[in-house]
Amino acid sequence: MKKTIILTFAVLLAGLFLASCDKIEEGHYLKDNVPAPGPADTSGQKTLVRKVLILDFTGHKCGNCPKGHKMITSLEGTYHDAVVPVAIHCTSTYAAPEPGTAYAADFRTEEGDYLCTYMDLEGLPSGLINTMLPASISSAPTEWATQFAGYVNVEPELSIEVEPSIASGTATANVKVIAETACSRKLSLAVYVVEDGIVGGQKDYESNPPDIENYVHNHVLRMSFNGALGESIKDNTDAMAKDATIEKSYSKAFSSDWNAANCKVVAFVYDSDTKEVLQAEMVAVSQ
Repeated sequence: MKKTIILTFAVLLAGLFLASCDKIEEGHYLKDNVPAPGPADTSGQKTLVRKVLILDFTGHKCGNCPKGHKMITSLEGTYHDAVVPVAIHCTSTYAAPEPGTAYAADFRTEEGDYLCTYMDLEGLPSGLINTMLPASISSAPTEWATQFAGYVNVEPELSIEVEPSIASGTATANVKVIAETACSRKLSLAVYVVEDGIVGGQKDYESNPPDIENYVHNHVLRMSFNGALGESIKDNTDAMAKDATIEKSYSKAFSSDWNAANCKVVAFVYDSDTKEVLQAEMVAVSQ
């Protein structure tokens, strides 16, 4: 009788172990529904994760904007590299430099200024979560987490591979978009360069005093390879077969004022009609 009980328990334990392995391999998610970090699992199997783009419209003289920065940091702590953030410093009120002060840096870009106008911002901070649709912009960072969660556990239609590099003052990015299911959407691709670890001034109304001289700015938009809204890469509704690819290569001058060691290339694909971002990727630049 005792042997029978031990044998039954062993069979049940083995079944549970196999079931757990199957769940991880097939779903590619951790048991608490948080996407597994990293581009591949230990078996070498491709990990399909719906990564989520966050466009954070901000400014170093915007005292409420650190709330958005903190929300992004919180999301990164939970969802790891499924978070693809871009900090867009814009508006003359909140992002214009003040020479001789802690706010002497100018983080504005031509692309960022265009996006600020295109999105018709009413104030900062403002965020777009996985969309390029102006009507979807949110000025409340507390809402970003809820919006984020609505996307991150959806099985991705596309994956993106990025090979970025910087040499002799030129940045390059080779981007491959791969269909994970048959896709009949019209697609657009945007490719940006962002920089982390920039130390400078930041106004923060939750800090005392509110002017922080050595604030660390991350995900700062530096430039785009193909325009603020990117470019069309699939302009018809003919189905893109599963595993089919679209490949693009870019090169552009890289400013000597930027720290290449802290730069990353962000690439994202969105539906040209609905403006929904279908997949995003962020990869550190090699030198």
